Amino acid sequence: MRIGNIECKRGERAFGYLEIDRTTSRIPVHIPVNILCGPEDGPTLLVDGAVHGPEDIGSVAIGKLLRTIDVDDIRGTLIAVPVVNTSGFEFQQRFVFWDGNDLNRQGKGKADGNLTERMAYHYYHEVISKADGYVDIHSGGPDGYVWYTIYQEDADAEPEVISKSREMALAFGLSDIFSRTPWHGTLKETATQNGIPSITPEIGGGADFFYNGQEQVDICLEGILNVMRLYGMLDGEIKTQEPVARLWHGKHEMDAGPHSGVMMRRAEWGDRLEKGDVYAEVFHPFTGEKLSEIVAPAEGTVLNSGVVWPVIPPGRWLAILGDLAEEVELKDSEIGHLL
Repeated sequence: MRIGNIECKRGERAFGYLEIDRTTSRIPVHIPVNILCGPEDGPTLLVDGAVHGPEDIGSVAIGKLLRTIDVDDIRGTLIAVPVVNTSGFEFQQRFVFWDGNDLNRQGKGKADGNLTERMAYHYYHEVISKADGYVDIHSGGPDGYVWYTIYQEDADAEPEVISKSREMALAFGLSDIFSRTPWHGTLKETATQNGIPSITPEIGGGADFFYNGQEQVDICLEGILNVMRLYGMLDGEIKTQEPVARLWHGKHEMDAGPHSGVMMRRAEWGDRLEKGDVYAEVFHPFTGEKLSEIVAPAEGTVLNSGVVWPVIPPGRWLAILGDLAEEVELKDSEIGHLL
C-alpha cells in the first residue's frame, strides 16, 4: 500500500504525511496518515476523524485503536487518519482555518480550486479511493451532542453499495441509524456514489464528555472493531448496543432564527412534534425577557442530534426532525451476510 510517499508492506505499519500545499505564508498543509498492513491479504478499510475540527471523539478513539491493535491480527489493510482537518482541529473550529470552507461539503474537490477543495481532491483521490469501505467518524462539538450512524440509502449509487453501507451501519452498533438526511455533498456520500460502501457515525460530544467521555470513546472504538469484524479483518463477534436498531429518515432542520440569546429546550429527544409546536424558547441574556419561540417547521420526531448548550448565536443549527422508517432485529443472520 502506498499513499503519497508513505509506503507499507505486509506485516508492517507506517506513518507519514500526505502533503497538500502551503498557505499564503507558506505554512505546510498536510494530512497525517497511518497504514497498518496485516500479514495476510484482505480488504482495505479507511477510518478517519476530525473532518470537522472540534469533533474529536473519533480522533481519540482512533488513537486508542492505534495504541492497542496488533498489526499481526489484521487481515488486509487498515488506513487510519485520526485528524483530517488539521487546522480546524488545532484551532477547534468546524471549517478549514486557512480559508473558512467546509471540507465535508466539497465532494471530490478540485485539483486547482481553493485550499479546502484541493484538500478534498487529494484526500479523495489518494486515500478514500483506495478503500473497500469507509468509516468517517463525526461527533458533537463543544456545544452539541449526537448519537447515531448515517448511511445514505438515497445516494445515487449501485444497490449493492447501498446494501453494504447499511450492513456497516448496523454492524457499527449504535441503536439509531439515519438512512436519509438533508445533508449532501459529504465525503461519505461521494465515496458511496463512487462504489465505496461508507458510513458516518455521529457519536457523543458536548458537555456529556466530562461525565461519559471514556464511554463515548470506548463505544466508538468498539464500533470500528465491529466493522473490521464485519469485513473479516479481525476475529471476534460483533457487539451492538441493543438487539434492535431504529432506522430514521432525517428530514427537517431547525435553527435559531434571527435572535441570539439563552435557549431553553421544551422538547426532548424522542418527542413527536406537530408543525408549529414549540421546540425551544430564547431569552435575553441580561434582562431575562422572552425573545422568541423556535417552532417545528413540520411534523416529526425530535432526533438525538443537536445543540445542548444554552447560549446560541443567530442562525445556529439546533436540531433535526425525522420519521421512523424501520426497526431491524440484529440477529446474527442480519449482519454480515452481504460482505
